[in-house]
Amino acid sequence: MYLGVIMGAGFASGRECWQFFGVFGRKGAFGAVFTCIVFILMAWMLTYIARSRNTADLGQLVSPTDNPVVVQGIGYLLALIYYTLIMSMSAAGGSLLNQELGIPKPVGGIIIVALVIMTVFGDFERLSRIFGKIVPIVFAFSIVTILLVIFSSSIKQSGPVSGYSPSRIAPKWWISGVIFASYNGLGMITMAGQCALQAKDRRTAFRGAVIGAALPGVMTLLLLAALLKDMAFSSAMDLPMLAYSLRISKVLNIFYAVTLYGSIYSTAASTFYGFSTKIRPGRRKKSILAAAAVIGYLLGLTGFKTLVAYLYPAQGYVGIVIIGMIAVNYFKEKRQNSQNRQI
Repeated sequence: MYLGVIMGAGFASGRECWQFFGVFGRKGAFGAVFTCIVFILMAWMLTYIARSRNTADLGQLVSPTDNPVVVQGIGYLLALIYYTLIMSMSAAGGSLLNQELGIPKPVGGIIIVALVIMTVFGDFERLSRIFGKIVPIVFAFSIVTILLVIFSSSIKQSGPVSGYSPSRIAPKWWISGVIFASYNGLGMITMAGQCALQAKDRRTAFRGAVIGAALPGVMTLLLLAALLKDMAFSSAMDLPMLAYSLRISKVLNIFYAVTLYGSIYSTAASTFYGFSTKIRPGRRKKSILAAAAVIGYLLGLTGFKTLVAYLYPAQGYVGIVIIGMIAVNYFKEKRQNSQNRQI
C-alpha cells in the first residue's frame, strides 16, 4: 500500500527523480538519502498515532490540537492536495501512451480517470485487494529495468554532465530533498492510517510501515543512478525510464510501459481514495466523485512535465508544515500515553 501510493508516474518514470535530484548530478544522492530517512520516520510516527488513537482520519493524524476547526481544516487541505494528483496522474497517463504508441494525450488520461473512478467507488478492502496483486509486480519489474539501465554498457553520456536547470522553487539539492520527501510523504498519510488499523497486530503494523517506507527511498537512489547514465537524455524525456527501456530492448519497453501505467493507476487510485474520504456518504457521493475526477482530468491537460516542475514543489512546501505538525502530534501522543501508564 505504501509503494502503491508513492510509485506514480513521476516516481516510476524517473521524471520526479530527475527534476528534484538528477539536475544536481551526484550531489542529488544526498537529497535522495535524506528522503529515505524522512519516509521511514513519517511512516513510524503515523502508525503510532493511528494505533494509539484508533483513527485513520486525516486531520486527527496530523493535528497536534483537538480543536475541531483545525482538525477539519487540515483534513480538507490534505484532501485537496490528494485531489490534484488526479490532474498529474491523468496527464502522465496521456504522456505515456503518446510517447509509447502515438495516441493523443487526452485519450491516455481519460482511461486512467475511468479506472480510478471504478476503483474508488468501492471501499478500502477493494483498493487493498487490487494493490496486493498489482504493486508487487510493478515494483519488481521497475527494479529489474532500473538495474538493466545502470549496468548497460551501451548507455553513455550524450551531452553535458552539468548545467541543468532546477526548478525555481527548489534551486538547491538540499531544498529539493526536503520538498521531495515532504511532497511524497503527504501521500503516505491516508495509507498509513488505514494500514495501521488493518494490520493484524502492532508488530506487523510497524514492520510493514518501515519496510514500505524504506523501499521507495532505496528505489529513489537506484533511479538516480540510472538517470545519471545519460543526463542530456534524461533531461529531454517526459518519461525518461520508459525511454531508457526502449534503448535496451523493444520487448523491455513494452513491459515497462505496462508497468508504468500500472504505477500511474495505483497512485491515482490511492490518492483519489484519500480525497473521497472527505466526501460525505450519500446518494450523491458517486456523482460528486465522478464529476471531480473529470474536472481534474481537464485541468491535467496542461501537461505532466509542467505539473512536476511547478505543482509538486509548491505542495512540497505545504508538506513541510504538515510533517512538522505530525512530529509534534507524535511526541504529544507519546507523552500522554506515558503519563497514562504512570497513573
